[in-house]
Amino acid sequence: MSETDIKRLVQSIADTEPATLTLTNSAGKRTSYKCIFKESEAPHFFIVLTEVESLPSDIDFTRSCAFVSKNKEGDTVSFSTSVIERKNDKIIELTAKKSINPEDLREYFRVNLKTSITVSFQPENPDSKLPEWEITGEVVDISQSGVLAILSEECTVNNSLFIEIDLTEPAKTVYCIGHIVRKQRMRKNRWLTAFHFDEISQKTVDDIARNCFAEQRRQLRENIQTAG
Repeated sequence: MSETDIKRLVQSIADTEPATLTLTNSAGKRTSYKCIFKESEAPHFFIVLTEVESLPSDIDFTRSCAFVSKNKEGDTVSFSTSVIERKNDKIIELTAKKSINPEDLREYFRVNLKTSITVSFQPENPDSKLPEWEITGEVVDISQSGVLAILSEECTVNNSLFIEIDLTEPAKTVYCIGHIVRKQRMRKNRWLTAFHFDEISQKTVDDIARNCFAEQRRQLRENIQTAG
């Protein structure tokens, strides 16, 4: 992508549009932060953090950052950036470098979302001794590549799980197949369980992305109203 294309990409974003910036700490761990986009002279721009008073002290600002937002037509815009200057605890000046492949983007954009989830298992082999089961729960957060949920029971099988998630915006149920990344027992015999999506259609990926952006905008409006 040329420098002119990058400038146009930045200019396509409306001032104060909700966004997510993914930063990396000195140990290599990435964390996504909700923010709003503020215009400058493209490809430069600013972000204002919306949910933290200040960033952790171990953030490595020399590393590239993933920026995700929407353009004025409502399409996803994503590119890698470099930090020019940290203005204060909440404002960072950046410059866009190159666009990010949608496949690489999935791991970056994750939002908190309260909705229902159903996980089920059905053996492929009819003669299998493993029983069929279905477990319900509540989503904690979601991205285009996976979901974290609190389930009413422990999943006794880790792979080839059928996952149903009730999205809120658009209001529809989406389906995919995934496996368990980690699980942890909680009080009242509930299980905090993280799933990675293995088989998921592009339409479902797009629906999840739309829900993530809609939820981020909703949370931002709530934060502004609370602050006011």
